[in-house]
Amino acid sequence: MLELLKIKNVALIKDLEVNFKSGFNVLLGSTGAGKSIIFDALEFALGGKADKTLIRSGESMMKVEAIFSSLSEEVASTLVEMGVLEEGESEILLSRSLSLDGKNTIRINGAPATAGLLKECGALLCDSYSQHESVSLLNSKNHLAMLDKLGGKAIKEIKEKLEIEYSALNEILNKIKLLGGDEFERERTKSLLEYQIKEIERAEIYEGEEEEVRQKVTLMSSSEKIFDAVKTCEELLEGGSMSVLPSLQEAGSALGSLASIEEIDRCRERLNSCRLEIEDIFETLRDISEKTTFDERELDRLNNRLDLIKLLCKKYGGSESKVLEFLQSAKSQLDNLENSEFELIKLNKQKDEQERKCIAICEELSLLRKKIALDTEKALMKELKELGMKSTRFVIEFTKLEGITSNGYDSVEFTFSANIGQEVKSLSKTASGGEMSRVMLAFKTIFARAGVAQTLVFDEIDTGISGEVGYIVGEKLSALSEQVLCITHLAQVACQGNAFYYVDKYTENDATYTKIDELEGEKIDNALAKLISGEDVTEAALKHIKQLRANRVKAK
Repeated sequence: MLELLKIKNVALIKDLEVNFKSGFNVLLGSTGAGKSIIFDALEFALGGKADKTLIRSGESMMKVEAIFSSLSEEVASTLVEMGVLEEGESEILLSRSLSLDGKNTIRINGAPATAGLLKECGALLCDSYSQHESVSLLNSKNHLAMLDKLGGKAIKEIKEKLEIEYSALNEILNKIKLLGGDEFERERTKSLLEYQIKEIERAEIYEGEEEEVRQKVTLMSSSEKIFDAVKTCEELLEGGSMSVLPSLQEAGSALGSLASIEEIDRCRERLNSCRLEIEDIFETLRDISEKTTFDERELDRLNNRLDLIKLLCKKYGGSESKVLEFLQSAKSQLDNLENSEFELIKLNKQKDEQERKCIAICEELSLLRKKIALDTEKALMKELKELGMKSTRFVIEFTKLEGITSNGYDSVEFTFSANIGQEVKSLSKTASGGEMSRVMLAFKTIFARAGVAQTLVFDEIDTGISGEVGYIVGEKLSALSEQVLCITHLAQVACQGNAFYYVDKYTENDATYTKIDELEGEKIDNALAKLISGEDVTEAALKHIKQLRANRVKAK
């Protein structure tokens, strides 16, 4: 059970510490005092959403600690298996803090832990219901998981067995897929590979070809400009009296008679070197010009070749080398497909056998689920009749999925009818707010009997409930679990409590704070009477409360 809850810097709470008791703990107080904030803080400590907006204004971080003691053998054993509790221990401390910069610090019994591990521990220790939790019950996607939860260890063991066999089936299916899948898929893959191989081999591309072809296209496209440029160079370098090459030759000859002067002779040698370099440049240009021809058909052929290379690169990897790598891979894959018939026959036999194993387990799981569903229907209708819903019909409908999954082949939906002659429909389409509160309480009663959690938390379970039904709800909550924490505004529910806490807020130094006090003696009757008459407690309200509480004692 939850023994101690410490809250620091959560919303209106600056520093709060509360010791809860076993049995039915009732939280009272006016709207806005901070009752729900206490439950929000507990949910945070149990692994719920880390919401920075809950950090008290002006503070940099919030922290919540929760101590659970007197753990049941089943819960303690599971926590030991999870590695968060030592053998023989029956107390656990959950600690969690959150800073404005988003740093989330979690410790379980002093050791660092993950949010996922904290959430697993929290689910074992405490189960909660708020006004908004009915959304999960209305969503049919959650119904199968809820039913399986009621199945406990028996369902868990079958699902674990199915998980192993389903995983083995998937391994076989993956091997078959690598070998081309079934016969149709295999032939389709072979045809595709054969086409791809022919397409690449027919092209006969090689590494560096794209750049080579691109240069040829550039040369041919610029042939006219090349001819004009080379002709101009020829005139400037070789023809006429002012041409460069003859002038350089004459200049060198003029300096030849002064070869005895070392510096002039070096200049002459440099002139000769320049002349030889220019002659070489001129010969190279002339050679390019002679090799360059403009052939429109050849240019079209080169452009088409360039387009083909680009297309293949786009389809098979981005470069000639990647295309050639793809070609080798495709040949290897095709060879495997053509030589894998025997392996495929063997794998398909294994697949059929493994599918039979999985289907057998799915059938076993489905039969057990249907038995649990029948028991749940009967138990729920009994609980709902006791809660004033005497004409209720509750049916858990099963639909068989087309294929099998690791969770079996069942799809489940909770259906409901509150009135005689009305057909059962989805909960989301038929149940009112008051009806949903009672359906949820009936579910929690059944879960409590299944030993799902020792501590149950209810935030205003009495929505849409009043009168005699409210008193019955209170009785149900009182007997529901080893420990129940409940926020209520209904006197008929609250009077069933055996521990009472009053949540209030006060102002000090221009700041607002939430506090909580455990009530004793007459303070309990006065606080409960306020639920009937408001802040000004009347004698009639007090008398009624005392009578309600006396009836509770007699019933016990």
